[in-house]
Amino acid sequence: MNKSEVEKLFAVQDLDFRLQAIKRRLAGFDESSGAKAIADELRSLKLALKELNANLDGLVKRRDELEERSRSLMAKVKNIKAKEMSGAISHRDLATTEGEISSLELQRSDLEDQEMEVLTEIEELESPVLEVKARIAEREGELSRLRKENSEITEDLGIQIAELDTLRSELCKSIDPALLKMYTDVYARVGSVALAKVENGSCQGCRLRLSALEIENVKRLLSGEFSRPPTCEQCGRILYM
Repeated sequence: MNKSEVEKLFAVQDLDFRLQAIKRRLAGFDESSGAKAIADELRSLKLALKELNANLDGLVKRRDELEERSRSLMAKVKNIKAKEMSGAISHRDLATTEGEISSLELQRSDLEDQEMEVLTEIEELESPVLEVKARIAEREGELSRLRKENSEITEDLGIQIAELDTLRSELCKSIDPALLKMYTDVYARVGSVALAKVENGSCQGCRLRLSALEIENVKRLLSGEFSRPPTCEQCGRILYM
C-alpha cells in the first residue's frame, strides 16, 4: 500500500457519499413527493365511503320494507271495499268492516310517515356519498399522475446508482484489497467519512487533536510503502495529509 492508493479512497468516498444521498432520496421518495400522504388520505376516504354506503343500504332496505307493508295494507283495504261493493258483506257487519278499513288506513298513513322520514334520511346521505366519491376520484387521479412522475424519476435515480456503482467498481480494482476492506469497514461503522484529513493538527473526522509525534508518524507512513495506513486513535478513521 502507498499514499496514491489512499488518495484514490477519496474518490471512492465521494462516490459513496453520492450513492448514499441518492439511495436515501429513493428510500423516502414516496413520502417526500406527497404520494404517501395522498395514498393515506385515499384509504381514509374509502373507509368513510364504505361506512356511508352501509348506512345508505340500511336505509334503502328499510324504505323497501315500509313500501311492501304499505302495499300489503292497501291491498287489504281494496279487497274489503271490493267485498262491500259486491254485497258480500251484510249491513249488520258493515260498521265492523268500516272500522277495520279505518284501522288499516291509519296504519298505512303511519307507514307512509315513516317512509317519508326514511326518504329524507336517504336524500341527506346521498349528498355526502357523492362528495366522498368525487374526492376519491380526484385524489386517485392525482396519485396516478404523481406515481407516473415518480416512476420516471426513480428510474432515472436507478440509472444514476448503476452508473456510480460501475465507476466505483472500476476504481476499486486499482486499490489494495486489504486497504479497501479497511475503508469499507470504517465507512459502515461510522456511516459517513471513513477517510479523514489531518488539518491544523486535528483529525477532521472526530476533531481529536494529534500530538506532534503522531503527526510525524502519519507523515512518515504516507511517505513510503506501508502494510497498514495511519488511523485516528479515537475514531479509527484512515488519516491522510
